Amino acid sequence: MGKALSVRLLLASSVLICLLLSAVARADFQPFVQGAPVAGEVGAAEAAVREKLEGEGFDVVGGYAPTKGVRVLAVSSETLREVASRSKRGGYGAVVSIALEQVEGETLVSYQNPKYLAHGYRLEAESEPAFQSLAAALGATGYFGGEPISMANLRTYQYAFGLETFVDPVELGRFASFSAADRQITERVEAGELGTSLVYRVEIPGKQQIVYGVAMQTDDPNAHGAALVQAVDHDAPRGYAFLPYPILLDGNAAETLNLRFRMALFFPDLPMMGGEASFFKLRSAPDAINDLLVAVVDGEMPEEERSSTGGFGTF
Repeated sequence: MGKALSVRLLLASSVLICLLLSAVARADFQPFVQGAPVAGEVGAAEAAVREKLEGEGFDVVGGYAPTKGVRVLAVSSETLREVASRSKRGGYGAVVSIALEQVEGETLVSYQNPKYLAHGYRLEAESEPAFQSLAAALGATGYFGGEPISMANLRTYQYAFGLETFVDPVELGRFASFSAADRQITERVEAGELGTSLVYRVEIPGKQQIVYGVAMQTDDPNAHGAALVQAVDHDAPRGYAFLPYPILLDGNAAETLNLRFRMALFFPDLPMMGGEASFFKLRSAPDAINDLLVAVVDGEMPEEERSSTGGFGTF
């Protein structure tokens, strides 16, 4: 009996190991990682989180409050910037956002999954060191934001036929030089006249490339960061780490990612229509965001850069 039991245990262990190895081999990913909650209000939690991040070698490059009871922090590191520098438009992956959301007597912590970002933004490496360092600083108790997506599908992600992918950016304007572009974008975003503010500005090493994080807090809910998240995500922790919105300066040309790609990338399970949360609620948002960022950047546009599909739900 004892020998038989040992054999059964050995077989069961072998099956479990095979399942675990199979899960690793599939390399499926989800948008957000849930960290360990922090006791107390969001303000006190932010100070503790910043200290932990800096202790793991991250640069806290910016932060802001998209809505009451929520703080979003943006972090970068030498590793993230070096990985970003290897790809043509890799600047989008140089920064990871962290959301602190106060719920009753504690603050929930969540952050963008660096490995998910790396594949969604088609970087040359997976950013495993960044993932491990974030997990060490903030914890990693689970994933959320959508069903797991394979590496192959992430690297060619498209929500639906006819909608934009990573290689279909929105042109925001061109400038006489890289330095002139950087100066104008920084000044105009910071000025806040159109409802924006500058959360971060991160230079990509060895390239004429800068990524900016733009807080959108306009009177139009279609171009308001927190309103976009609240329209599609109703349960805490919400995907506030989707924010802020990126602008990429590459040489003398500025661009951003179309909302039909970026929002769907972070909320891939949302239906096109129906229910309390769907992309149909955001049907006016892609053009509203494009128009806002074109106006903020105010670069030279050879022709009007407008959405051609009329928003989510129209192909």
